[in-house]
Amino acid sequence: MYQTKWYSFHQLDGTSLYELLKLRTDIFVVEQNCPYPELDNRDQDAWHGLAYDGNQLIGCLRVLPRKPSGAVAIGRVAVRADYRSKGIARRLLNEAIADVHKQGELQIDLQAQAHLEGFYATFGFEKKSDVYLEDGIPHIDMQMQLKEVSKRLQE
Repeated sequence: MYQTKWYSFHQLDGTSLYELLKLRTDIFVVEQNCPYPELDNRDQDAWHGLAYDGNQLIGCLRVLPRKPSGAVAIGRVAVRADYRSKGIARRLLNEAIADVHKQGELQIDLQAQAHLEGFYATFGFEKKSDVYLEDGIPHIDMQMQLKEVSKRLQE
């Protein structure tokens, strides 16, 4: 059974931080053959969701604090290749959305790789931009209004 744990940046010990950064680099830089600055100085303010199989890190995401636009952001959603299609990302996203909602936030933004638009739409995210290239990979901006989540949770 998989488990998820949530940490602020400062709660991550050296081993956990190393594993997190290695997983993201292995996926976003190596697997996707996309040299880009993975270390973007935003992790320090983020809430990090980590998924484990036993003691092995298999997935992650981060929730960034509210931007001037009034929205929090979810990003860096990653699952090891051998654990994909097993509900890991879905579980992390559901937990993140529920926590953001519980905090009283009204909107979540994310920059999705374009081929994952349908996946994110299943959570209630809506496309808010045309496809654009981010580090050579097609992306779209998506957004979720949390008042809609409240309605769904009450039904």
